[in-house]
Amino acid sequence: MFNLAHWFIHGEVDWDNLQSKLRAICPFLSGAMFGTAWAFWVDALVYTKTILHESYPFTYNLPGIVATLALIMMNMVSRDDLASMGDMYDSDEGSEGRAKIWLFLSYCVAFGAVAGSIAVLVTCVQNGQHVEVGVGGLVQSGLILVAALLLWGFRTGDETGYGVIR
Repeated sequence: MFNLAHWFIHGEVDWDNLQSKLRAICPFLSGAMFGTAWAFWVDALVYTKTILHESYPFTYNLPGIVATLALIMMNMVSRDDLASMGDMYDSDEGSEGRAKIWLFLSYCVAFGAVAGSIAVLVTCVQNGQHVEVGVGGLVQSGLILVAALLLWGFRTGDETGYGVIR
């Protein structure tokens, strides 16, 4: 165990190589998590409709829709927008602040979606019905939030595409 700590602390890790590999893998992993999140939700809906022959309120759909909206909002901001580049082509001095506010609002929307899915699950458990939909919504919102963070954190900085290593 001491060797592992020594290896980690004293910088014998090639962080640049690790980051480049994560930049290649994480956008695809994020997409898989996003698809898995919606698959959990669809599975809960199909089970409720076909096996239990019940319907549920439309408001139970909102946390997943809002989480997807938060993913889109979060990934509209690049890291270049957050760092003041100080170049002569950037004529707008307040763009960095607006980008930070937009990113903060997108995080608030994402955590609001998770809180909404928790509220749906608590309501379902208290009423004793549609618990599958509540659990599916919570898993969906959580996975979409993690997918959004992975995609924002490890996407490439250039505008050519995701996962392209040059």
